[in-house]
Amino acid sequence: MNARMNRNLKPGTMVVACEDAEPGRIIQTCTFRRNGVDAWSYLVKTAYGTEIWETGELFVPNMEA
Repeated sequence: MNARMNRNLKPGTMVVACEDAEPGRIIQTCTFRRNGVDAWSYLVKTAYGTEIWETGELFVPNMEA
């Protein structure tokens, strides 16, 4: 999944950081793109607290595998 597909994720969606494989759940969209619809970054709850992740820094794991 690329960053373009990560622009409309819902709160509660499980995500993983690309850099260090840290898991988290989306709390809400943090900033929007100029179109006012697509996300630029998300507020993510992790085991270490709340962080802001940009759409290109995360992916949604395939839960069916």
